[in-house]
Amino acid sequence: SEAVLKVMPRIIDAMNGYLRAVEPSELEEDGALLRLRAQLLRRVQLVVGEQYATNLLVMEFVLN
Repeated sequence: SEAVLKVMPRIIDAMNGYLRAVEPSELEEDGALLRLRAQLLRRVQLVVGEQYATNLLVMEFVLN
């Protein structure tokens, strides 16, 4: 939706803030992707509202 596109910089900032705090070792644990998705979705919902974000699709994940 257009409302979501307007706040995309805030969404990206919220996601990046969380991902910076995740330890690489946490990504090797069972259920890591499910936890990441849930945490990222919650942060997106805080920015845009729960009515605009009901699920999150991770299409690419790159570790540096």
